[in-house]
Amino acid sequence: MTVLLAIMMVVALGTWIPLTQLWPQTPERTRIFSVAVGNVVLAGAALLASGGGLQVGWRTFWLPLLGGLVWAAGNYCVLRATRLIGLARAAGTWTPLNIVVAFVWGALLFGELDGFSALSMVVLVVAFLAVVAGVLLIAGAREEPAAPGKQTDETATATPAPSKRAGFLWAGAAGVLWGSYFIPAQWADVPAQVSNVPLALGILVGALALCLPAREPVRLALRPTVGLLGAGLLFGLGNLALLGLVSRVGTGTGFTIAQLSLAVNAGIGIWFFHVPRPGTRQARTVLAGIVVAGVGGGAIAAMR
Repeated sequence: MTVLLAIMMVVALGTWIPLTQLWPQTPERTRIFSVAVGNVVLAGAALLASGGGLQVGWRTFWLPLLGGLVWAAGNYCVLRATRLIGLARAAGTWTPLNIVVAFVWGALLFGELDGFSALSMVVLVVAFLAVVAGVLLIAGAREEPAAPGKQTDETATATPAPSKRAGFLWAGAAGVLWGSYFIPAQWADVPAQVSNVPLALGILVGALALCLPAREPVRLALRPTVGLLGAGLLFGLGNLALLGLVSRVGTGTGFTIAQLSLAVNAGIGIWFFHVPRPGTRQARTVLAGIVVAGVGGGAIAAMR
């Protein structure tokens, strides 16, 4: 069951973002809102299918809901960081930090590193560094197609130093927030399908809060609406699997494995969107990063 949860999580979290890219003309905040709606639908359906019920308490409902708001705040940081320093630099900053933050939470709140031998710690550190190295290879090699009004990594090199510093600070904030958003739901110590509902509601409220100040539309044509809701269902499935997995293998381990979704995302980018183009040096670097991250993630998973 643990292996199945890991595979489901990695595939779902690795495919929902590429699905949203099929409608690039849709504003980013509107995409996030539509995904959040699909996520709520999946969370509600999973709760009904399990026959469970909501437990409305500060720990079982309000804290996971706060976690959803934290996820949305992380998304805002991602938007700001990407605009200032480009996606590759921003992702290369927040993704390793995600993993570190999750491990710290796991050690502090759940004692997940207690009882590790010196050899186990060495293996864990080496495997962790392999995942980070693979992620950085993937993020650093991916080309961003030029789009009106969107800053790419090439144009980011001309960004003034204060803006670059601000971009890295925003990316760092995204790493802390995205490495923490699921912790309250895990701490609730209830079945994943129960804690996932307030988490999904918090994400929805946060996504709506992102849309309203920017006055972006939340109503779309039928095809993008259906597609983005489908992406939300995938995101919700990945979130549900993540909550189930961390309860089995631990916070740091589960979240590190979740970062392998970037490899799925990158593979889809190469073979479906041709970003970077297959056969290029960038594509080979991405594939090398997928292999390195996969080996590191597999080693961490095997330890548990």
